[in-house]
Amino acid sequence: MRLLLLLLAILPLAMAAPKSSTTDRLAVRYDYFKVYSLFIENEQQLEELKEIYEDISVHVLNELAGPGHSYNIIVGPLLQKYVEGKLNDLKIIYKVIVEDLQKLLDKSAVDKDSQMEWESYHTLDTIYDWVDKECAAHDYLECKVIGQSYEGRDIKSIRLSKREGNKAIFLEGNIHAMEWISSATVTFLLNELINSEDPEMQRLSEEYDWIVVPMVNPDGFVYTHEVERLWRKNRRPNGATNSSGLCYGIDMNRNFDYHWGGAGWNIDEPCDHWFGGDEPNTEIEILSLQSFVSSFEDGYIRSYMAFHAYGQYVLLPYGHSNTEFPPNYEQMKRIAAAFSDAASEPYGSAFTYGASGLLNYVVSGAAKDWAYGVKNIPFTCTVELRDKGTYGFFLPSNQITEVGVEVAAGLKGLVNKAAEEGIFD
Repeated sequence: MRLLLLLLAILPLAMAAPKSSTTDRLAVRYDYFKVYSLFIENEQQLEELKEIYEDISVHVLNELAGPGHSYNIIVGPLLQKYVEGKLNDLKIIYKVIVEDLQKLLDKSAVDKDSQMEWESYHTLDTIYDWVDKECAAHDYLECKVIGQSYEGRDIKSIRLSKREGNKAIFLEGNIHAMEWISSATVTFLLNELINSEDPEMQRLSEEYDWIVVPMVNPDGFVYTHEVERLWRKNRRPNGATNSSGLCYGIDMNRNFDYHWGGAGWNIDEPCDHWFGGDEPNTEIEILSLQSFVSSFEDGYIRSYMAFHAYGQYVLLPYGHSNTEFPPNYEQMKRIAAAFSDAASEPYGSAFTYGASGLLNYVVSGAAKDWAYGVKNIPFTCTVELRDKGTYGFFLPSNQITEVGVEVAAGLKGLVNKAAEEGIFD
């Protein structure tokens, strides 16, 4: 029975995977795949959901942290009736939030010949071409390649500095490959700092240095464009195999050496989306990022902000615990509240703030915790961007500019409050 269900689960993928025009690999499609939102009330339902995940290979989009949360799963057309019956039997409350995943993905189709703008998503080449042009046009931008990915792609950085003696704010993008809105937002913010005529944004670009790494995971990002839109990790073979063959990738936001491996669902499963590695600091991309951060004088970088999708959170340290908090946690909450208040003004988007282990789920090895706990940067956070689950990881491209506008507003509020709190002293 289990073999039959597994075959039914993968058959639609095999049938709907024509060759891509840009690669000789098969591009996975999700025609008529539905996305379900489930509310898990208790431990028994959580264990049953884990069994469904193991038995029929449904795609779970969120880490299964515990009861009292909603989780999204993707189910192929041949299994939908079975899964719905199973959920009804288990009295798991669910609703279909996406009727046809491929149609939603098509709303974010990428025009590979387009120039950089923030009405559509872009390829890595387009993003990097724009970065190079901006770097060539402005002498206050210092641009470097801080390392190469496993497959040999550049990891680029941009440092904006208009005045000596400034303290710095670090912006990190796209450590998770499928979260396209991350690099779109980070580049939107960088463009505002460089080119906006808004007096407040220009003041921030004068009074603070800005260090931006818009693409930490270039291999995974390219893979989401060419092969599998739902890919999360990097692309290094991790040494494990399963029934499909070699297993690839590490969840790089589980690989930092700060309370590594202490918590997180399936972080020890090499073939799963959340595998944190056999040990910390195994990934060349992470080592390059850490080396770059460490290349600056201690005390220069005063804020580290990592941008992710989704949920509309400002997540503070720590991730590894829901009972342990940073010494300046109350101060950090006040700063995060300023972001939340300001970000809500343009379109009413509500951002919840607090320790990630408390608000979201307990997980170890994240960038923001390393930046705080190892590098002693006094304000660090993960900003989980739009939305709260309607589109989730597949936010349509017509929302990119709105996300950029509300995050820019939030950033102004955050920086001003952080200055008031003495973060940059």
